[in-house]
Amino acid sequence: MIVHILPPADGFPAVSYNTDKVDTNKGELMKVANFGALQGLMNVRPEDYKNHLAMVSATNKHVKRPQFHVVISAEGRTYDKYQLTAIAEEWLAQMGYEKQPYLIIFHKDTANNHIHLVTARIDHTGKKISDRFEKIRAVETLNRVLGIDARHSAKSDIENALAFRFATEAQFRMILESKGYILRERDRLYEVIKFGKLQETIGSILIIDRLTKDADQQRKIQLKAWFHKYAAVHNTALEKGRKGYQSEFAAIMKVKFGVELIFHASGDKLPYGYSVIDHSGKNVFKGGEIMPLKELLAIRVSESAAKENPRVRYENNGNQLNYYASLLKAAMYNYPDLTQGLQHQGLVIIKDENGFTLHDPAGGIFINTSELLNENQQQAMANHFGSEHLQRNHPAIPGINLASDVDDDAVLGMKRRRKKKARTNLR
Repeated sequence: MIVHILPPADGFPAVSYNTDKVDTNKGELMKVANFGALQGLMNVRPEDYKNHLAMVSATNKHVKRPQFHVVISAEGRTYDKYQLTAIAEEWLAQMGYEKQPYLIIFHKDTANNHIHLVTARIDHTGKKISDRFEKIRAVETLNRVLGIDARHSAKSDIENALAFRFATEAQFRMILESKGYILRERDRLYEVIKFGKLQETIGSILIIDRLTKDADQQRKIQLKAWFHKYAAVHNTALEKGRKGYQSEFAAIMKVKFGVELIFHASGDKLPYGYSVIDHSGKNVFKGGEIMPLKELLAIRVSESAAKENPRVRYENNGNQLNYYASLLKAAMYNYPDLTQGLQHQGLVIIKDENGFTLHDPAGGIFINTSELLNENQQQAMANHFGSEHLQRNHPAIPGINLASDVDDDAVLGMKRRRKKKARTNLR
């Protein structure tokens, strides 16, 4: 489950967005709280809610964009609307919004059940509710509501990392860094940091004691076979993203086998080597032990292989387009950066002379992103790649399939015109 705080806004447009969802049977108003006399009326218009929130916010003229709009999303259908509503109520309370007027709206129009929370950042006394370290607190609070202990998770991840076969301390660090941790060495201790906070420490002696040169030879043979087989049908050409170099081949290995390739480069130079983190087999290898980098990059996809593995997509299927549009937008806006979002969504972006193509390795789907994004969102994607030149060899920015969340267009900032139709009772 993830929580995403959307950008603040003036005028409370999130009310209209969510009530439109209710009107079109894509959403359900689950709770209205602390709106006073409004809650006693039979027919409440969206404008009534917006006016009330604006009235509360008017007590503080210094805050120009008082809307607080949040999405909490589950993986698939693992939580129903009632469970999500209860989670949202507790999350709001722990974030300091319990006494605020707020709406909770359940959305059922995407692959992942999710819920929207709309309220004001200004309380009834005119004081702004603290937004200090808000995004970090949002995750910590959700973890606490769900009973997830970040420190306990860190301990578990460390124990798992120590169970790997690794030959150097640097290889051990890579295992944890691949899971989003930052490691900082100090006084013979490694500080393990996540969500901006120290979660745990590891004595360097504990790592040194587990160093081994006894590599899993049978696993190396298996990996070599996979490399030869899949490099012949998936492009090995490298592309530099914010998180380093990657390729379509690397994406396939990670999604299909849990084998992650970490490419090593100095500055803006091309990679001089790579490491292989075998999450499934719990090994870390130097890339050269499996296949020298030069040899890997020299492999070219044959025409016969390309014919056997054609690019496909679902033609004229609006549901599929909406589904992949939601996943891509979640990758763009629900994570610290696009590369991390793609990794968590299990998607690949291929950049070539035709622009950008979304690739789902698990489903064999290829869709031009112009069919999924509006002009502004396309530009945001282009900005992610900076001044890098488009290439014809289909380099890729990959990920691992964890099926995280998603939402639809307006959540991510698209302007919608209000539908001119009668409202139902939203009380």
